[in-house]
Amino acid sequence: MAATVQGSAQAGAPQDPTDPGTLFKTLQDPNARLFLQTLGRADGQDMVYRISGSVLSQVRGNAYGPALPHGKVLFGFEGFNIRQLYRKPGTNDIYQLSREIVFYTDPATGQRLTEWTNPLDGKTRPLPPVDNEHVNGHYRIKDGKLFSVFGGTEVPLTNATAPKQIHDQLVWTTDAPPLYSLQQRYQIPETFGLTNNLYASWEMFDFIVDRDEARRHDDRNHVPKGAMEVVNSWTRNGPYIPAMCIPEKDSPGNLVYHARSWTLDSFEKLDPWIKETVRAEYPIYQRSPDTVNPAPNDTTWTAFYAQELAPKGLTWKQWCDNGS
Repeated sequence: MAATVQGSAQAGAPQDPTDPGTLFKTLQDPNARLFLQTLGRADGQDMVYRISGSVLSQVRGNAYGPALPHGKVLFGFEGFNIRQLYRKPGTNDIYQLSREIVFYTDPATGQRLTEWTNPLDGKTRPLPPVDNEHVNGHYRIKDGKLFSVFGGTEVPLTNATAPKQIHDQLVWTTDAPPLYSLQQRYQIPETFGLTNNLYASWEMFDFIVDRDEARRHDDRNHVPKGAMEVVNSWTRNGPYIPAMCIPEKDSPGNLVYHARSWTLDSFEKLDPWIKETVRAEYPIYQRSPDTVNPAPNDTTWTAFYAQELAPKGLTWKQWCDNGS
């Protein structure tokens, strides 16, 4: 006789204490059950968001002229986030455990870029990918309701989980304005030329699910199999990345990221070139994290510091000055 919870080998098999399925079935609101599946698979297996988009130049008053014009597509942006929903054993807490790697590509050819020439100073420098080893979220299911947990504080998600229906699609929208000091949050002794030594940006998401697909994945009595088909639209407006060596505090410009992503059932469903690159150079990204990392989430800035500056004993200015 088949087990009710996906992933159990047979009825009566020991329940994996990290399996989120049992908690998932206690959610009373169908919107909450669907919202949770935009974050990961209810069966606890890996889910992938394949990411594809562009990185564009935004320059007030076109101040850099033809060297770095406003509206120019600087890079393609191709990669993925791989994630799982993980139940902390013995609790009602569910974590979205993920890591993400996204490569900058030539917008004309689609080829991966590993270096970039800054048109303002003429120097060519390495261009690392987005390489975030842990990007996690913390949630709690209590009395049949879903909460987000920030620093131990429970925030009800009743409004956040209610989608807007547009034609035959359900849309969940999340707009986040990150604002923090790298020194205070991450103990990084580097400001990267940020204005007022603060990282400030906008991250704007729309998660879109076809209504029929939502119906297929809304069954409180059973844990849905596989990833729900979700399309995500993402926009970020923020500083130039560290590898570009353009200090925000001295610049009239910034970057705009505009990308789409969509769910896949596993790493194996990705494009061959992405899988080959990851297996050869970044093998950790073949699967999601399997433990909760209590540290703040990785970012492009923290990864750059950890991989490019700290091991070499360099400041950001020294790294930039070393460009050829």
